Amino acid sequence: MYLHTRVLPPSVGEPPENQNMAIRTIKIHPSIGIARIGNSISEFFIGPELPGDHAAPPGGYKDAQHRIKRQAARFRIFGYDENDRPVQEITTADATVTWTVHLANTKAAGDLFHGVGTQSPGVRNVTVTGSDRKNLVIDPGPRSITGPNQAEQFNSGRFMGVPVPLGEMRTDTEGRLVVLGGFGNSGSPINAPLNQNLPFEFANHNGWYDDVSDGPVTAVVTLNGTRAALEAVAAWVLCPPPKYAPAIEDIITLYDVLYQNAVEKGWITVPSSPSFNNDIFPILQRAINMKWLYGAAADAHSSLSAIISMLGNARARKGVVARHRDPSLPADQPSPKTDMPRIWSDIFPKNGPINAALTKTQYNNMKKWAAGNFVNDWTGKPPEPAKSITPEGVDRAALENCVGAAFCPGIETSWKTRDQYEFIEPFRLDWKKRQPGDLTQQMSLPWQTDFLDCSDGDVPLLWWPAHRPNQVWPEDGGPQVDWDRIIALNPEDFLQNWPRMGFVISRGERYVETERQA
Repeated sequence: MYLHTRVLPPSVGEPPENQNMAIRTIKIHPSIGIARIGNSISEFFIGPELPGDHAAPPGGYKDAQHRIKRQAARFRIFGYDENDRPVQEITTADATVTWTVHLANTKAAGDLFHGVGTQSPGVRNVTVTGSDRKNLVIDPGPRSITGPNQAEQFNSGRFMGVPVPLGEMRTDTEGRLVVLGGFGNSGSPINAPLNQNLPFEFANHNGWYDDVSDGPVTAVVTLNGTRAALEAVAAWVLCPPPKYAPAIEDIITLYDVLYQNAVEKGWITVPSSPSFNNDIFPILQRAINMKWLYGAAADAHSSLSAIISMLGNARARKGVVARHRDPSLPADQPSPKTDMPRIWSDIFPKNGPINAALTKTQYNNMKKWAAGNFVNDWTGKPPEPAKSITPEGVDRAALENCVGAAFCPGIETSWKTRDQYEFIEPFRLDWKKRQPGDLTQQMSLPWQTDFLDCSDGDVPLLWWPAHRPNQVWPEDGGPQVDWDRIIALNPEDFLQNWPRMGFVISRGERYVETERQA
């Protein structure tokens, strides 16, 4: 699944030192890496690095003791020329690299989670004041390593005096960086209850911690044959909860959201005619796959599979697109006649269910498709996943497996990343304007309470079924059943039993629940 070879090699016959002379900038990719937490002490796997590749790791997502393997984020360094074009990947064969990572969890010291565009109702742990608030921040400080096969632990952070390890960093044999997050530990040193009558009760709990984290990834690179060290353009790493349906993508991903961000800044120009394979099929396929995670979606999206084989039918195309919510509508305005996509909006409703909209780029591409303005590159089967590692590819592979809607609060990061935080180029944060822990600060504390709470209820809208399934098809047969059945009926259950939950993976043309520990 994962390539270990160098890519973008020097031109044949050209000495390596000439390649080094062509390198003007060093960049770290992925620009935002995803290192998911898990409670396995001994096993982990590298997260997706090729867009469209969702193959499960060898042996599955749990170890022999039924503990969830952590998903590591692997970071690579690429050299760019004076025209900002990638020249080659840089490994220990080409340079000496010193990596630095600074993880932190600042949830308990931040604002109470609050909705998009609203005033903060106050801070978490408001009774902890003055210099004592530093005891709410889990910050082991930065760690650095140089050379291949090295390792450092983020193990010196504390919450109210209690040690809370946040993970570790390693280098592989080629000198690439591998970051692993925490072990899913959550707790309250003061034995605080989970029912505290705070705003957005599902996400805000005083006196609690978890080991979700985030922070910058930097590197100093000295190319072979040179004396001057180059500071790499930095990346960021998020260490969020597991994704329990790792082979299925959300209808709106974090990649889609940040792509739209780059379009609006003029950094990316959208093609005049969308590709069916690249721009339309993924949206339809994601909606179709919801049936494996939510029973009601089987009927709601039953016509989409047929439409893929009816690309020449303009009436069918227009019928689908007419059901999509227009992203120009105010986010708090219901739109019952345009009920697709069937996922919640950021704005938790006061006047009835409100569904999210695709991004403006996604929506405009769908309208062009409906009008017949698209590249029909469909061959009768889904496009093959990418096969070569590229800087853009590793960026996309990481972000396409993250939630882009709804941000209430989300899974990996909050609406602030989309709406407030600054970027310096597509998908790359301005790391100099952010502090470790900023991207996860607004997330649920502890993460398990919101994760359990986000089922569909009695309303035919979804939250994040590709992360937190609603219903699943058991591997050993039988009807579709609730994912959280029996062992996770309340927050206290899920705090204890989240490692027992099943993972939804592909079995031929089906997606079934596996590795559940009853």
